[in-house]
Amino acid sequence: MRATKSAFDQFRKHFGPAREPDATCIKNVGETTQMAPKDGLKIWQDGLTKAEIGYTSPHKTPFLENSTLDNTHLWVVRHEDVVYAHEHCRYGKSLQTGKIKHTNLTGGKSAYSAGELIQLGAQTVIVNGRSGRYGPRSKEEMDAVASAFKNSGYIVWSMGYDDEADWPNPFIGVTPQWVD
Repeated sequence: MRATKSAFDQFRKHFGPAREPDATCIKNVGETTQMAPKDGLKIWQDGLTKAEIGYTSPHKTPFLENSTLDNTHLWVVRHEDVVYAHEHCRYGKSLQTGKIKHTNLTGGKSAYSAGELIQLGAQTVIVNGRSGRYGPRSKEEMDAVASAFKNSGYIVWSMGYDDEADWPNPFIGVTPQWVD
């Protein structure tokens, strides 16, 4: 986990301190109930090195459609780790909202950033910063967190940030950009 720790520690250093979730987004107590590993919470692990991946420029930009969104995971950069879980997991279906929220990954505590990701393969992911609770607050922050995922050993595509709307881009309606 050295690559992941180093990549996200650098991110935390530049975009800290951690912040509390936006309370206006929390609709019920179930949205802040801490999810556990037995519920599907996973800790982000180091991927492969660039040499192991055979890191080269991608040949084809991934195309996302609505059916791809069924595989959406939520991610959160916490104080000591990065966690993620399938948004529509069994645990989420048991909640009042019918799916997990980013605050389920933190127990309602502070975090550095959050968003969504879709795994395209064992070493390839697409990330965005769509989180009303902890989402990136600027293009620079979105770019830095996408780079942290890359530096943890993955081929990463980012949906980017809409400066005009001052909000991270969604998965649909925008072309993902390869994080070099």
